[in-house]
Formats: sequence, structure tokens, C-alpha cells
Amino acid sequence: MRRFLFSLWFRLVLGFGLILAATLASVSFYIAEASEREAAGFERQQETVRRERAHRLIVRTLSVQELGAAEESQELQTTLERVGPAVGRRIVVLDREGNVVGDSARRSGHPGHPRHRWKDRGTRRPIVVEDRQVGFIEFGPPPEGEEPDDPQVSNLVSSLNAYLLWAGVAGGLGGVVLASLVSRQILAPVKALGTAANRLGRGDLSIRADSGGPAEIQELADSFNRMAGSLQSAEAQRRSLVADVAHELRTPLANIQGYLEAVRDGLLEPNDEIIDTIHGQVLHLGRLVEDLRLLDQTEGGSLPLDMAPDSLPEVVARSVNAARPRAEAKGIQLEYDEPDEPVLALMDRTRIAQVVSNLLDNALQHTPEGGRVEVSLALLEGDRVRVAVTDDGEGIPGDDLQRVFDRFYRVDSSRSRASGGAGLGLTIVKRLVEAHGGNVGAESPATGGTRVWFELARFSGDPSPGGGYGQV
Repeated sequence: MRRFLFSLWFRLVLGFGLILAATLASVSFYIAEASEREAAGFERQQETVRRERAHRLIVRTLSVQELGAAEESQELQTTLERVGPAVGRRIVVLDREGNVVGDSARRSGHPGHPRHRWKDRGTRRPIVVEDRQVGFIEFGPPPEGEEPDDPQVSNLVSSLNAYLLWAGVAGGLGGVVLASLVSRQILAPVKALGTAANRLGRGDLSIRADSGGPAEIQELADSFNRMAGSLQSAEAQRRSLVADVAHELRTPLANIQGYLEAVRDGLLEPNDEIIDTIHGQVLHLGRLVEDLRLLDQTEGGSLPLDMAPDSLPEVVARSVNAARPRAEAKGIQLEYDEPDEPVLALMDRTRIAQVVSNLLDNALQHTPEGGRVEVSLALLEGDRVRVAVTDDGEGIPGDDLQRVFDRFYRVDSSRSRASGGAGLGLTIVKRLVEAHGGNVGAESPATGGTRVWFELARFSGDPSPGGGYGQV
């Protein structure tokens, strides 16, 4: 019961019901008050008309006789007795001295009444006959036991109030029912979204919410679907990462295990060659673990960077010189187009050198013997500087260009180490450059070869201590 009372559906219905009740009560009160005022005004108008008619009738009766002569006559009294109930008021006719000469409250057939002065002051109007005032007419209160209001008007007002009451009750019930139906229809997508969220929480990452309903619900469902898609993609990447790491670790571990077992069983002598082979496999494992640790730090934002203004051409030149022996061993021509002017960048010297070295290793690995690798550094608009490494190797298919920076991705699906390393070099390049606020890209023209580049913001300022340098 508590869950029902605190449900969103019940709150919506209760809120709609209260708003509807308040609205109907306000409208009913206004209409009732307006009808009362209109009825009262109508009654006043009717009474004024009746009094005017009574006045004209009495004046017409007195126009054929003097007021004093009519005093003992029954004609005036008969007229008053007939007009008084029609007007709903007591009508008294007075002479100029204020003496009563006619009274609608006196019973018909009475022998007469003594001349006396009228003390009750009602609504007095003069009686003018042939341009001279002969007396007064006073409209007093209604006779005892009679209602001053028009019963038809009172009945009309009462009926209207009753109709308003029943109409309000019917409208309120209908409004609550309609609000209940509308609330259920509105909350149906929310309920479906809640069901989808429960399934997502239980591990069903393929669930998607229906995007129907109002615009706000559609936006919420779209956000949920994007979140579910991201979780599904992250889970797929996690599983792929585990599989890739297991694959990368399995081969060197198997090699080490095989050599050690062969040495233990006496099949191989533990000579320098065997020891160097095992040592190489151990170094490979160490590099793989270090690369994974580096990726984890860069993606988590915890990689420490020793940022300082430094000469970017010098960092690139040292990396190129370090790679020349490998290039010469494969007969590859390695060229570096160094700019004439100094170029400073706010960077971690060691990490940017690692970026350039990874790009050179990747280019030398995919360039055939007798090929050519070119390193260039160019200034761009907006105070940007670009370092590019271009080779004339087999190139990268267009579908693979967008994925070359993914972890453990190789263009060669055979995953042979003869055609590439663990598939982390370009991923590390991307993460390190992005940690410096730069961006990377890869291009492979139809003529062959690959061009991988990264951009950094050029530094302008005084690099000396206290020089107030800054990044632009």
C-alpha cells in the first residue's frame, strides 16, 4: 500500500484531481455568485417595474376623482388591494398632510378606517394629478408571511446551483478517470525504461529502450540507449583486451617455458644463445607490461608529465639519429627535413621522444628493404606545429585507417610478430599526444605508403627561468 501511495502514477492522479477540484470549485463559486447577483438585479428591476405600474394605476384611478372624495370610496381601496399582492409590497396612499387615505393591507369590505397619520416611512413617491401634487404613495415591507423575492427566480437560482454541483461532481470524476488513463499512457514508456534498466543492471547489455512517447521521454530513452551501447562496447573492449593480453603473453611465456623444460630435460645446453633467447622473451614481456601500464595511466589521467618549453626539432633529431642504425641495417633511407628556425613546444621531452620513436619503429617495420622513410616538421596556421613520419611501404587499407590507433590492432590479421609488434605502439602515440593537448592522424594514399602525424601547440615566450613563458 505504501508503494502505491508513493508511486508516480498515484501522485500524478492526485495532483490532477486536486487541480481539477480547485478549478471546478472556483468556477462553481464564481457562477453561483454571478447568478445570485444577476437574480437580485433582475428582482430589483422587476420590483421597480411593478411599482411604476402600480403608481400609474393609482394615479389613473385618482385622475377621475379628488383624493378627499376618494377617501370614503371603495374604488381606491379595491385598486390598492389588487395592486399590493402583485407588487409584493404593502402600498399606502397618503394625502398631502400625511394622513392615510388607502392601505393595501386593509381587508376588502372594511367599513373604513379613521384618518390618521402614517408613521412608517417606506419608499415614498408623490402623486401628481393634472400638474398638482395631491398626496403620496409609500411602498412598505411585504405583508407578514409573504416572501419579497420572486419564487420563480429563487427556484431558478437553486436549480442552477444544483446543476453546478452535479456537473462539478461528474466533471471531477470524469477528470480523475481521464487523468488516470493519461497518466498511465504517459508513464508507460517510463515503466518500460525502468524494466530495461533492471535488465541492464542484471547484465543484459543488449537491451534497448523503446524511443516512443513524449519528446522528453524520447530524449531519456535515447540517452539510456546510448549508455547501454557504451556499456556494451566497453564490455566488448574489455573482453577483447583480456583476450589480446592473454594472446600476447601466451607466446613469449610458451617460448620461455619450452626452452626451460628443454634445458631441464637435458635436450638443450644452457649456452649463451639459449640464455639470450630467453632474455629477449623476458624483455618483450617487460615491454608489454610497461606499455599496458603506460596506457592505463594515460587513459586514467594519472600519467605524470614533466611539462617544460623545449626544442621540438632537437627531440625529433635525436629520435631519428637513434633509429638510423636499424634503418641502415635494412637498407632503408631515413631522412629528416629539419626547419631552419627554432620551434619550441610545451612538452614532456621524454614522452614526445617516445612518440617519435614509436612512429619510426612502426614505419621501419612496414618499409621494405631499399625503401625510404621521411620525417618532417612543419609550422601550421594557428600556432600549431606538425611532425609527420612518411614511409613508402605497403600502405594501410581505407577501412583500417580509423582503427590503427586501437589497442592490439594490426592490419595483418595473422598477428605474426614478423609483421608487427603487440599492436600498442600507435595507441601509446595517440594517448601521449592527447595528454599534451594535441591530436594525431594517419593517411595512406592510393599510390602506397603511409603517413602518420601528430600536432602540438607551438610555444611562444621566454623559456628562461622567470621569463613568463606561456602556451599560445
